[in-house]
Amino acid sequence: MCQVIGIPMGIDPAPFWANLFLYQYEHRYLSQLIEEDKVKARHFHSTKRFIDDLCAINDGNLFQSVHEQIYPAELELKIEHFGTHASFLNLDISIKDGIFIYKLFDKRDAFPFSIVRMPHKDSNMPESIFYSSFVGELLRIARSTLLFVDLKSKTDIFIQRMRSQGADLKKLEISLRRVINRHYADFSRFQLFLDSLVRQLLY
Repeated sequence: MCQVIGIPMGIDPAPFWANLFLYQYEHRYLSQLIEEDKVKARHFHSTKRFIDDLCAINDGNLFQSVHEQIYPAELELKIEHFGTHASFLNLDISIKDGIFIYKLFDKRDAFPFSIVRMPHKDSNMPESIFYSSFVGELLRIARSTLLFVDLKSKTDIFIQRMRSQGADLKKLEISLRRVINRHYADFSRFQLFLDSLVRQLLY
């Protein structure tokens, strides 16, 4: 069976076509709105979209009231989150006491079954690549997390997974120290010295 309605999925240019399709409607609406009501148009200054995921922040619920004027009737929009908590792309975002609290979001965590993530040490690859994957994922978690308690909870699960797939604890520590030293700016927000950070994350 072939697809006959909408933008073709699964081919290389599909994301670009989707972006272009949505952008032309948004550009048309905002260009007209800027001419008619610049104050109202400024409400969209923090509205961001990545392909078909859109996040409207501090817009006074304007987008929700006008989205039917922006997009065609055949485009079905679904509101996944509303209020002071949402997930957007790979972030889980909450607003508490006027502060944006963010942490890594992975929808695979909600799957009711286990999935294969990260390589296994016994696979046919150099050991250095195995530990490099640990470093890369740990850095991704740190860059996407504001609070240490959220970093700790994500890292505990991640390190447990790596240990079960053959990682040596001492080599994980060497890798962890290396990534913190090389990218200390990404870990400095947690306000912990190197030894304390390594001890709390790894042991």
